[in-house]
Amino acid sequence: MQTALVLSGPPGVGKTTVGWRVFDRCIDLELAPAFADLDLLGAAWPPPADDPHQARLKATNLALIWSNYRAAGHRRLIVAGVVETPAERELLETSVGGPVVICRLDASDAELADRIRHRGRETGDGVDHLVRRASELSAQLTADDISDYVVSTADRTIDAVADQVLKRWVP
Repeated sequence: MQTALVLSGPPGVGKTTVGWRVFDRCIDLELAPAFADLDLLGAAWPPPADDPHQARLKATNLALIWSNYRAAGHRRLIVAGVVETPAERELLETSVGGPVVICRLDASDAELADRIRHRGRETGDGVDHLVRRASELSAQLTADDISDYVVSTADRTIDAVADQVLKRWVP
């Protein structure tokens, strides 16, 4: 049984929103889920020069949190966060003590830009920077795909996306 699902993808694709919906579905299925957001686990500044995306810090924090979740009886872990390289995947697998399933969420650049602009978290130049980063990261994640499967979030409800993600993770 694969116990850890990672929802990866560029900013604006819906990783956290879909993650919460998958979490809710797992509750309904009595799968004892837990949820973690890698952005929050690496929210520290400044990052080290040799780890600009805080991959090591995120993995270290995830290991501690997953240990606590397991001790409390949780058996499935849903993780929202960008996984760009095989090395980052290995860090996460070490953190959870086994293989992870990576589902890459995907949407068009135009849809990512629209979502980023309307979610209201970023302001000023930060919005334009994040829109550019989303487009670049989307292309990179597609070209260097390390995911186990891909689910489009474009023009679909959160429920439809979560159901498709879950169907592939929990047959």
